[in-house]
Amino acid sequence: MSASVLGTLGAIVLITALAVAATVYARRGTPTGTADGGCATDVRVVAAASFAPVIEYLKPALQAGDDCLDVTLDVVDGRAAPSRAAQLGADVWIPDDASWTAAAGRLQLAPKGTLGSGTVIATSPIFMVTDADTAGRVRTAGGSWLGLAGLVGDPAGVKLAVRDPAGSGEGLVAAGAIGEGVWVAQGMDASSLALSRALPHTRTVAGDKPALPTQSGEVGLVAEYALLGEAGLPAGMTYLTGADRSAVLRYAFLPTNAAMDNQAAVTRLLDALRGTRADEALAAAKLRRADTLPVAGAPVSPLPGLAAKPFDVLGAHHVDHVFATWYPADRRTSLLMVVDTSGSMASPAPGTNTPVIDLVRQGGRSLGTLLPDDARVGLWEFGAAHRVVLQPAPLTPDHRAAWTAAVDGLAARDTGTGLYDTILAAYTTARDSYVDGMPNQVFVFTDGRDETPVDAPQLATALAAARDPKRPVQLSIVSYGREKDRAALETVVKAVDGYVETPETVDEVGAVFIHVAAGGLHEHES
Repeated sequence: MSASVLGTLGAIVLITALAVAATVYARRGTPTGTADGGCATDVRVVAAASFAPVIEYLKPALQAGDDCLDVTLDVVDGRAAPSRAAQLGADVWIPDDASWTAAAGRLQLAPKGTLGSGTVIATSPIFMVTDADTAGRVRTAGGSWLGLAGLVGDPAGVKLAVRDPAGSGEGLVAAGAIGEGVWVAQGMDASSLALSRALPHTRTVAGDKPALPTQSGEVGLVAEYALLGEAGLPAGMTYLTGADRSAVLRYAFLPTNAAMDNQAAVTRLLDALRGTRADEALAAAKLRRADTLPVAGAPVSPLPGLAAKPFDVLGAHHVDHVFATWYPADRRTSLLMVVDTSGSMASPAPGTNTPVIDLVRQGGRSLGTLLPDDARVGLWEFGAAHRVVLQPAPLTPDHRAAWTAAVDGLAARDTGTGLYDTILAAYTTARDSYVDGMPNQVFVFTDGRDETPVDAPQLATALAAARDPKRPVQLSIVSYGREKDRAALETVVKAVDGYVETPETVDEVGAVFIHVAAGGLHEHES
């Protein structure tokens, strides 16, 4: 056999061997001991910038030994992180708060508990940072998040500074704490109103700089890890944690579905994050343990201890409130507003001389200003029967003008109340004209009374039959009437997972309309 043939055969053998090796190690990475010093296995992680130092600290130990593990780390914060993790095919996402799971989008996360999914691996409390005089005002208001929300919502109150909620957990949870303090004490409609009132008095800090106060009378909401950074604590500041609850970032370990093909590596990473060197790594990043206690051996913090138990993790609906308050594009909705114009709507609201229908007109006008251009709105009114006042359409300048004119034209009339028939007609109309890609809502404002032969169980049955999971419609009813009418309506809406609200004050009526603009009245979780 000639030398050239032998050379060719040798090349084929070599190429085949390399192909086999590539197949064996196709999962990313190369065998231990190769020229580039890589490991046989690796794990790809997308993590928040404030958690990246933990990964970097643990990398040398993970890369040591015969069973070494390479960690490919990409640092991405905020709403951009899930899509980036999906694009990279990441095994694990570690956001700077567990509430980000509500914004996971197309990133497919492993079920809770699978490979430790949902495990909190670090925390960082958020402090109210301000000058001594303003801190005194906050303490006088209770030293609480509820008290701070009241001060910020008052035109003569304090100012607020937060990081961009879409850009970091620090911003999202800080803004969320304003709403949560009110939600826990007064309910979700009041929470929406509080956030809406706070926003005009809030300075939103873009980028990665902490939202430290820049003037007297301003309260900055800043995570502990940022306060304990290289620059040190700002001079002359007072630090409060909230007497009602503590606002805390919870760093969550979130394997993706891609991790199911890399379980040993993902498990090893989680073990390291909870292992013997975890406290050292957390200390390097100025973070706390999962239980919010300082890590062992960390220097004594100059900051005050937490005064109350943490708020719950922000659920999806709570996150929606924050985003819809801060960003008009998040208020996109297809909304059919249905207003009772029977005679009782001319009665004054409790404690006022203002007719209820006037409050509805005020709220309707506010909706027209709160919703973005690509929202869709339509209006019905009903007495004994319903009437289409304005067909749903995008909020172009012409449609905004038509909406305002239609709302201003609402008036109470001496008629009966065909409430149940109207609810069913509005629900089926919204279902049949369903707009993909945005929430579809029916919002009914009524005195709660029905004067048709149909009873509540019959309407509930009809609504259940009309429900289409592929075209979901949020049904929200505001009943400004008797308690027994509310009980009947709650029986009705249960069939479509709807919601009934009964406002008792003028402010609560206003809060209802703001809540509708922020994504609907439906309470996904408490």
